[in-house]
Parts: sequence; structure tokens; C-alpha cells
Amino acid sequence: MIKELLESTRSYRRYDEKRKIDRHELLDIAEAVRLCPSAANLQRIRLALVSDEGECEGVFDTLAFAAYLRPWVRPEKGERPVAYIVIMTECELDTNLSIDVGIAAEALMLTARERGIVGCMFRSFNRENLTRVLGKGGYIPALVISLGYPGERVVLEDARDGNIRYYRDDEDTHHVPKLPLDTIVL
Repeated sequence: MIKELLESTRSYRRYDEKRKIDRHELLDIAEAVRLCPSAANLQRIRLALVSDEGECEGVFDTLAFAAYLRPWVRPEKGERPVAYIVIMTECELDTNLSIDVGIAAEALMLTARERGIVGCMFRSFNRENLTRVLGKGGYIPALVISLGYPGERVVLEDARDGNIRYYRDDEDTHHVPKLPLDTIVL
């Protein structure tokens, strides 16, 4: 069951904007982070939950999307995320805090996917603008997770000749090449 969940938890960049996610659902997803392990049990992760349409637009404007998919730049109206969870910290990332952010991000993505919601993790964003949009003074955005219901088809495939560049085919299916197991196991 967990393997199937992992296989279906991909980076989606197009969503069905007609299907909303309310704050209650975001709180249910956020509960996963509260339950996660953290270095020395310090629990230094904080979350900004965004589902308000205007605030979602503000967060969207701070993000940089999928360089491999050029000339495509970003989702059109009707395909944009309907919610975000921004992982925030009180200080710059150190090694332990980076690990905590990764654990929290994967827990959020898997919990969302279990509910039929998909997402994408972003580390490429305008920090100053995002901090202003969120209005959470004293906290630093570490990672943004966009959320919504699928608005595209994403499939895994075996990487050929070490090529891991994701792409869209002529039918607009998003392909994600993965290295074979014998390549990653030393």
C-alpha cells in the first residue's frame, strides 16, 4: 500500500481549479507534521496554511515553475493550485532542520495524496515577496507545497541512458523518468 502511494505522489503542476480545498482539510493534512519525527524532538517546523483565493494568487506569483518544461512557464487560470502549505522556520536551515523540512514535506505530500489531493514542492520562490504575502513575521519560508486535485496526467517511466529530465509528450502527459534500482543501490 505505501509503495502504491509513493508511486502516485508525483509533482503535479496543473490542477482542477474548480475543486477547492478548505482550511479544515488543510488542518487535517497538517496534522501529519505534528506526528513526524524531528531532530532532537525540537519540532522547529511551522506551517502557513493558504486556501483563500486572493492569498493563493499572491503565493502563486512568487513561484518559479519547472525549468525542464520550457517553453511552458506556469499553469494558466483554471489550472492553478487551490491551496498551499508553506513550511516555515525561525532560522536559516542547518543540517538537522533541512532534514526535518524534508520529512515534513514528504509527510504532507503523502497525506494529501491519500485523500486524492496532489501537490508539488517548491524551493524556487521569491522569499521576500512570499514573506510579505504570508505576513508571518519572524518566520522564514523554507519550502512551498502547492495543492489541488489533478489537472494533468503524470506517469513514471524508466530513465534511459541516465536521462532524468521530465517532459510532456504530444498528448500532454507529464513523464517522470526514474533511475533503475541497480543504479541507486551501491
